[in-house]
Amino acid sequence: MNTKLLTVTHVRKSGTAGIRPRITFSGDWLNDIGFVPGALLQVLPEPNGLVFHLCNDNVDRYSDLFQSTKEKGGNLLRVGLCTTDGKQGATFVTSGEYIYKGGLTIGDSIIATYEYGIIRVRKLDPYKLGFEKLRIITVSHIKHKYTKEPVTKVRICGYWLNEIGFQIGAIATAQSDCRVMTLRLQDKNTEYNAIMKYVRKHKMKIVQVSKEPHNRGEPRPCIFMSGSCVDKTGFQIGDTLAVSYENGVIKLQMLDFEALGF
Repeated sequence: MNTKLLTVTHVRKSGTAGIRPRITFSGDWLNDIGFVPGALLQVLPEPNGLVFHLCNDNVDRYSDLFQSTKEKGGNLLRVGLCTTDGKQGATFVTSGEYIYKGGLTIGDSIIATYEYGIIRVRKLDPYKLGFEKLRIITVSHIKHKYTKEPVTKVRICGYWLNEIGFQIGAIATAQSDCRVMTLRLQDKNTEYNAIMKYVRKHKMKIVQVSKEPHNRGEPRPCIFMSGSCVDKTGFQIGDTLAVSYENGVIKLQMLDFEALGF
């Protein structure tokens, strides 16, 4: 399932001090699903989210479509064209009370699943998924040094890692099970040889928290894992993972889209 992570932001209402919710969509992925500049879209609220439909270019009567869309509590939009870093791409913005009708509000983290002609959006609610604290990441890849073949990679970064003990230089063990990977922070006073013996016995991997590369600001902790320890979980390139965490423990598992209402 193709996914994108977004946030409900806000925009000032013209001529008033009030604000209204807004969601912005942009990127090459829009072109791949037919949401090209100039395309007509219908957005409708539905239980726990929104749905965006690509409308047929040969709409018989725009006024009829507009009226029926309004009666359903939605709106019609046009995909626009934006220029970023000298490159042009598709973009569109949805803003209005119908966002609230879909159960979304300003500040919500949302996840969008998409295929040709349709985008569905749902709120990312940790409690609905059975978690208290949650981050979402996507499995990416690097190229093998010699064969140049893609190798699965998981990357976790952010200052939030400091808050649960995963500071730069810290050592953790990574245990790979079917569709789940668990990272456990190791006591800094434990001898490295003892950790290695434990890891080998239980077929784990040692992971050291490093400094995020290319970050010119305050150093951010970062955890990289690739190859067999990722493959053993069954994670594949492009998979969306739920990252739940508490002090000293991070757990990665496949995101349950059914729990989100997809």
